[in-house]
Order: sequence, then C-alpha cells, then structure tokens
Amino acid sequence: MERDSHPRRLRLARSVSIAALAVAAFAAPIAVASPAAAHSDLIATSPESDTTDQPSVVEVLPEEVSLTFSDDLTPPLPEEQQAGGESTTQIRVFDETCEDAGLLIADPGHADTRKCTNYATGEATVDGPTVSTAVDTAGAPAGQYTVVWQVVYEDGHAASQMFTFTTESAAPEATPTAGPSGDPSAEPTAEPTSAAEPSDAPADESDGISTPVILSIVGGIIVLAIVVFIVMMIARSRRS
Repeated sequence: MERDSHPRRLRLARSVSIAALAVAAFAAPIAVASPAAAHSDLIATSPESDTTDQPSVVEVLPEEVSLTFSDDLTPPLPEEQQAGGESTTQIRVFDETCEDAGLLIADPGHADTRKCTNYATGEATVDGPTVSTAVDTAGAPAGQYTVVWQVVYEDGHAASQMFTFTTESAAPEATPTAGPSGDPSAEPTAEPTSAAEPSDAPADESDGISTPVILSIVGGIIVLAIVVFIVMMIARSRRS
C-alpha cells in the first residue's frame, strides 16, 4: 500500500497542474478583452452637476458647458455624413420652462422640445476626453437648467445622459453697441477725411487780380502806345 501512494500523489499533482494551466489559458483572453470592452466614464462636468446630497448652484448661466470622460471621445462626423443632419455628438442646454427636456433621455419618442429654448450654440467640439459647447447667455433666466448630452466613445459605442444645475441670477440682456451720439440705434458716423491734397485748379479770384482786369490793363497800355506813336508821327511831319 505504501509503495502505490507515491505514484498516486504524482498523478494527482500532475492532474492539478494540467487543470490550473487550462483555467489560466481560458481566463487569459477574458482578462485581456475585459478592459477593451469597458466604456469610458463621465468624470467631471462644468458647471458641476446636481447630486442627491448637494445641488450645484452658479451665479449666472456660463458661456460654456463641458463634460470630461475617463478616455478620449470620437470627434463628431462631418455634417454631410450625419444621419438626418443630426450629429451623434451633442450638448443641449434647456431652462426649467422646457418641461420635456428630461424626456429626451427617459422617453425620447414622447419628448417635445419644439417650443423650448436651447441655449447651446453651434456644434459641440471634442478635444481628447472633453466635449464642450458655447452657450448664448443673453437674457437667460435664473433657475434650474438641464444639460442633455450624447457622445461616441473611441470603441464606437454611443452614450447619452443628462445633468442639472441651478443659476441664482438672470444673465443680462445683450447690450447694443452705441453710436458716437450715445444713441444705440444711431449709425456710426464716417471718419473725418484727411486734408485735401493741393490741386492744379485755378486759384479763387479773391486771392489776386482777376483775368478781366489784367486784360483791361494790357489793352489800355496798347491803346496808349498807339496814341503816343500817332502823336510822334504828327509832330515829325510838322517839323519836316
């Protein structure tokens, strides 16, 4: 009995080793594939998002809204390649009067935002892991805002969600640029022109003797010369 125990232990150890190698060979591809299959996570927003414990409050609606993820995002497709002319990368900003803003995520088929004001302007832009959009703040009211976003991760997976924040004060209205007179509606006056260059035009008559006067003087001299010539000729004829 003692003689058979040693080979039996060897066979048991060999079987355990083979099983361990098989488990390792099976688990290795899964371990490699798992990080590749994981999607990026939203790690920060600006303004900060409301939480269940702490509301996010800012003074007025900011001029930019941005979101940062744990990994790089895919830039938006060119407009001509967007399905239905709608980009897969978007940030929309609605005030609290837009009752269906939340439905764009919860129930998109029943969301009606046609009468809502979207304060985001232009196309959303991607810079590595950050997506942002400019915001038209003119006249934006105080209250809660809902930011609805959608992005595409580098692995091609699309995601969309929303967050909220609150502003304490209304943003000022856009101020028209005033004209020189102080009237905002007045058109700016033309810049004063530079001094005129000297020209070859005749000088004004008040600056010297006029042409008719000069002609009269010359004519008088000629007539006087003729009279003197005639008198001299008469005097010579008499002496002869």
